Amino acid sequence: MVDQLEKWWDENSGLRPLSFSVDAGELVVVRGRSGSGKSTLLALIVGWCEPDGGRVVFDGDRRGDGTTDWMSVAIVPQVLGLVPELTVRENIAEAMTGGVATIRGDPKSSVNDVLEALDLVEFADRSPTDTSMGQQQRVAIARVIVGRPRLVLADEPTSHQDAHHVAAVVAALQAAASAGSAVLVATHDDSIIAAATRVIELTAGSRQPFGQAGTEAPKN
Repeated sequence: MVDQLEKWWDENSGLRPLSFSVDAGELVVVRGRSGSGKSTLLALIVGWCEPDGGRVVFDGDRRGDGTTDWMSVAIVPQVLGLVPELTVRENIAEAMTGGVATIRGDPKSSVNDVLEALDLVEFADRSPTDTSMGQQQRVAIARVIVGRPRLVLADEPTSHQDAHHVAAVVAALQAAASAGSAVLVATHDDSIIAAATRVIELTAGSRQPFGQAGTEAPKN
């Protein structure tokens, strides 16, 4: 997936060179202290910024070098980006019609399934602005996983959740992996870490030509 990928915002802030891959069916966690580059890594993978070195590879194609359908990559960012003019249900369904992901199966049933799985049924016809931050975050997660994209990226997806709904989010991410998505999550949440197939530990540091940004780490 990523090969010697790096990005620097200044001499002491960014992502040190990093290489690893995530396969279909895996739930992989990236963790590390503030400034180690977790959010930067996801932004590089989804294409929101250009790397200073290295490359992102998806199904054998280097980003920008081939014809990979990058709309099959979906992200839950920390800034959720929901559409206030649409209802919760419409925000989720729009992901399928708007090209964020390619739906497999019955779209209506898929939307209903994620609404139920993430405890959003009673809020389905509300505007996101009439829901809590925790509910909005779950809408953003539902919007990403509903189309079963080939790659799911999630940046701190439980940051606004109570313990009950953390469990629902973890289950939804596991279900996405079981359905065939490769799932990569930046998080400090022990519940997601415990459910992960693997954990990549990022290390912060200054911009110097030594070492890797991260290593595989025990989950506990």
